[in-house]
Amino acid sequence: MDEQEQTIDLRVLLKVFTEHLLPILLAFVLAAAAGFSLAKFIIPKKYTSEALMYVENSSDKSDNSNININDLSVAQKLVNTCQILFTSNYVLDELSISFNGVYEPKELDGMIKVESVNNTEVLRISVDALSPQEAFDICTRLTELATTEFQRVIKSGSIETVDKPTLPERHTFPSALQFTAIGGALGLVLTYLFFLVVELLDIKVKPDDDLAQMYEIPVFAEILDFETASKAGYSKYAKYSSYERNSGKDLKLYDDADDEDEDEDNDEDDDRGAGGVKAANGKEEE
Repeated sequence: MDEQEQTIDLRVLLKVFTEHLLPILLAFVLAAAAGFSLAKFIIPKKYTSEALMYVENSSDKSDNSNININDLSVAQKLVNTCQILFTSNYVLDELSISFNGVYEPKELDGMIKVESVNNTEVLRISVDALSPQEAFDICTRLTELATTEFQRVIKSGSIETVDKPTLPERHTFPSALQFTAIGGALGLVLTYLFFLVVELLDIKVKPDDDLAQMYEIPVFAEILDFETASKAGYSKYAKYSSYERNSGKDLKLYDDADDEDEDEDNDEDDDRGAGGVKAANGKEEE
């Protein structure tokens, strides 16, 4: 069974946008303002403190002239091990005790992120908190526990702090610019899609070529809407289209149907027709 494919003309897409340009732009502005307000006044701000640590496979630093590729490979694997160790329950419990139970281990787990930097031997420890000082204190204590835990569990190699934890000066989340851009884009796209769906679900035949596009058949003639045509100045008989009374009860005649002359004011046929109509109207008034 053949199914008819329905394609969307690019003109329809452009038409929907141009016809509803004002509400689409209004939705874009309102959504962008909502995104900016969320980022600026509603969503709690988070501050991030970071520290970098370097992991080595060998603790013997007496000979630094040669670099063993195997040691680098093992060190990279140690970095993956450290990601698990530094977020283990033991470390989280010790970290919670360090702050007298102010932070629960599960809460600290959601604040801490440990990851490798570009698959190298460098380890990045980052802590997100609601204040700069909290982020700095937790990150500082975590780096101390990380060094102790590395020596306790792995017992070989070494770990050193490359960059100490920093006190953040600005919040890292949320970004007002990103929220504004995302909000405006969502408002624009969703509003446009709404009007597009309404247009596609409308089954009314509007342009005269809709039938030809929908059913792939030619249109040879159209049925005139007499009610609309009469308001536009055409009568049912198309001889004299309409008569209107002026303030002096004179009749105004429009005879465009049989007018073949370019100058309507000097049309003798129209004058004769108008005279006949006036005469007939005079008899009716008598």
